[in-house]
Amino acid sequence: MGAHEQAPSVYSSETATIAVPNEHSEKVAASISSSISDASSAHGNLDPGPPHPSDEGVVTLPFKELIIVFIGLMLGVFLSSLDQTIVSVCTTNIANEFHSLSEIPWVGTAYLLTSTSFQPLYGRFSDIFGRKSTFLFAITVFLIGSALCGAAQSMSWIIIARGIAGIGAGGIMSMVMIIITDLVSLRDRGKYQGMIGAVFGVSSVIGPLLGGVFTDKASWRWAFFINLPIGAITLVAVVKLLHLPRTKGSFKDKIKRVDFLGALALVCGLVLILLPLNWGGSTYKWNSPIVIGLFCAGAVVMLIFCLIEWKQAAEPIIPFRLFKSRTNVAVFLTSLFLGMGFFGIMFFMPLFFQIVRQESATTAGLEMLPLIVGLLVATISSGLMVTRWGQYRPFIWVGLALATTGTGLLTLLREDSSRGMVIGFLFINGLGIGFSMQPVMLAIQSAVPSRDIAVATANATFFRTVGSVLGVAITGTVFNNAIKNNLAPLIVMNPEVGRVISDSYLAPTFGPEMEAQILHAYMMALRSGFIACVPFMGLAWLCSLFIQHNKLRSSQGPTVME
Repeated sequence: MGAHEQAPSVYSSETATIAVPNEHSEKVAASISSSISDASSAHGNLDPGPPHPSDEGVVTLPFKELIIVFIGLMLGVFLSSLDQTIVSVCTTNIANEFHSLSEIPWVGTAYLLTSTSFQPLYGRFSDIFGRKSTFLFAITVFLIGSALCGAAQSMSWIIIARGIAGIGAGGIMSMVMIIITDLVSLRDRGKYQGMIGAVFGVSSVIGPLLGGVFTDKASWRWAFFINLPIGAITLVAVVKLLHLPRTKGSFKDKIKRVDFLGALALVCGLVLILLPLNWGGSTYKWNSPIVIGLFCAGAVVMLIFCLIEWKQAAEPIIPFRLFKSRTNVAVFLTSLFLGMGFFGIMFFMPLFFQIVRQESATTAGLEMLPLIVGLLVATISSGLMVTRWGQYRPFIWVGLALATTGTGLLTLLREDSSRGMVIGFLFINGLGIGFSMQPVMLAIQSAVPSRDIAVATANATFFRTVGSVLGVAITGTVFNNAIKNNLAPLIVMNPEVGRVISDSYLAPTFGPEMEAQILHAYMMALRSGFIACVPFMGLAWLCSLFIQHNKLRSSQGPTVME
C-alpha cells in the first residue's frame, strides 16, 4: 500500500499526530492547487485538480491495522445486507407463532421505511459528529433493534423492533463507504470498495440459506441473535483501531448545527412516498384514494423539505450544490436506475426457481450462485484494475452494457430452459452489476471536494436504495397484473385454480396438463417482469455516458474529514 506509506501524516499505535493547517500551509496548498490545475488543463479538463485547498493532514493506519479495521467494516456491511435477506425467510414462521399472518407485510415495511428514510441523514451527521461516532451509533442502534426482535413476544413488538433496527441499518453501508474515504487514497479505493461489494453479494446468498436452517433446525429468533456476536466484533475493531480526526466544537455546538427541521421533513416525506410504493398493487390498488393521497402528501412535504434546504438550513442534509455538477447528477440517476434493474432481477429470479421450477426457497438461493460468482469476480477484479490504471468509466460502461444484455437474455427463459442457459445468463448479469456498482461510487467521490464527500456518498447510496424500492414496486405490479390476466382463462375453466395465486406450490395438485398451463402462465408473467427491468438497465447505461472522468489521486493520501 504505497499510498499509506507515503502519506504526509504520522501515526503510531499509541499516539496520533494530526497536522494542523496554518497560514503558511494554506498558501502552500493553494500554490500546489494552482500549479496542478494548470497542468491538468492540458488533458482536456478531465482532472479537477488536487484536493481542496482546505484539506488537512490525516491520520493513516499501518497496513496491518488497516486490514483489521477493514475486516470490521466488512462485517458491518455483512450485518446490514445479511439482515435484509435472512429475515425474509422467517417471516411466515414468526407470523404463525404470533397468529398474525395479516401483519406480515408490516415486518418488512417498518424496516424499509426507517432504513431508507434515515439513510441520507448519516452523511451530514458524520460531518458534524465525526465518522467514528456516527458509525458506532448506527451499529449500536441496529444491534439493539436485532436483540429486541429476537426477544419479541408479539407481532407488534417485532414490527417496532424492526423499525429500530432499520434506523441503524440505513447508515451502516453509507458510513462504511464514507470511512473508507478517510482511510484509503482515491486511487486505491476501488479495490477496497470492490471487496465491500463482494461481501454484499455473498451475504445476499447466505442470508436465505441461514434463514432456512434457523427456521427448520433451531428457531427463527437466531436470525436476529446471530447479528449480536458479529456486531460485537465490529464494534471492538472500530473502537480500538479506527483512529480518525475528531470534529471541532462541543456537543452543544454540534447539536446546534443539526438541521432538525430538514431531517423531520425528509423522513416524513420519504415515509409518505415509500408507503404507497410498498402498498400499491398488493395491499391497495394503485388508483385507490389512500395511495393517491399519500403520494400527494409526500410530494408536498418533500417540496417543503427542498425549501428548508434552500432557504433556511445552514448545513443542509442534501446540499443543492451537488446537483450543479453534471457528473453528480449522472451518478445519482445511474444509481437510481441501476438499483431499479438489479433489485428487480433479485426479486424475480428466485420466483422463477420457486414457482416455475417448483424448488424450495433454500434451493432457489443456491440457484442464484452464478449471479453472485459473477458479481464477486467483477467487483474484485474491477477494483484492482481501477487501482492499477486509474480509469473507472470504462468499467461502468462495460458493466451496464453487460447488465442490460444479461437482463434482456433473461426474457428468453422458458419452463424447460437448460441449466447451462440459466447459469450463463445469471453470470453475465453478475459480471455487469459487479463491474459497474462500485466504480459508480468512485465517480461521485472523485467529483466533489472533500467537504462534500460524506453527503455525496450517502446520497448516491440513497438513490440506489430508492431505486430498489421503485424497481420492486414497478416490476411487482407488472408481474401481478400479468399473472391475473394469464390465469384468468384457467380460472374460468376451474375456479379452484385461483388458489395458486397465493400458493404456487398447489400447481401439481391440478394434474399434469393443468399444471403445465399454470406454470406457463407464471413464466409469461415473469417474462413481463424481466422485460420491465431491461429499460431500467438501459437508462442506467445511458445516464452513465454523462459521467466525466476525474483523476484518482494517490499521492495526496486519503481524503480528509473536515
